[in-house]
Amino acid sequence: MNLKILNELDRILHRNPALKTDKHAFCQVINGIFDINLKNIDYSSGGHGSMPDLCEQIDSACLRRYFSEIWQPQTKKFKYSGLAIIDEVNNLNPDNVIDVGCGYNEFKGKIKNLIGIDPYNDKADIMTHILDYKSDVEYDVAICLGSINFGSSDKILSELQAVVNMVKDNGLLYFRVNPGIQHKPTESRWINFYDWDPVFISNAANYLDCEVLVLRQDDNDRLYFVLRKNKSA
Repeated sequence: MNLKILNELDRILHRNPALKTDKHAFCQVINGIFDINLKNIDYSSGGHGSMPDLCEQIDSACLRRYFSEIWQPQTKKFKYSGLAIIDEVNNLNPDNVIDVGCGYNEFKGKIKNLIGIDPYNDKADIMTHILDYKSDVEYDVAICLGSINFGSSDKILSELQAVVNMVKDNGLLYFRVNPGIQHKPTESRWINFYDWDPVFISNAANYLDCEVLVLRQDDNDRLYFVLRKNKSA
């Protein structure tokens, strides 16, 4: 749950409770405040939990707008999780690789047997969210560079589990994560960047039955780590 958005919705209704019963007017106010373009808002005016549902709708719209229209990759700026990852993965001779949240799909054609998925960028091979992706393939390697970084701990763990489930036993997972640093463009101001830290990474790996092989500070104040999925008993 994005508390920044939920608290702003509460402030809106505190100033004008009548918006709760006027979906058209409420939608226009939301578009103006959050700088998005919702055609309608999805909640039941009398239903329990309606504001959290609306919060999720706005959060998704903010992420979609930012990562499809504003954000640009900075892959070359990272020592460990930038271009160096190409040779590192290729040296494993993988049969199949998945780039989760691939953005502009920069590694396509550079890393062997790679498929890129992303919910917002049409350069992806498949446009889908991490939690919605289904495949009969078990991957040798998963790459997740900045893509599991938004929302609550519960959401982060669910997405991590989904990616671990995509990988074979003894498969490797490469991550770059943001320790809660806000991006500079104003369009990112409503995005909730998760505050990753080394202790959470270690504990999450244990929870997911993975081993931390590498954990380092990368450039641009990001964290880089590599997990190996433990072999099933």
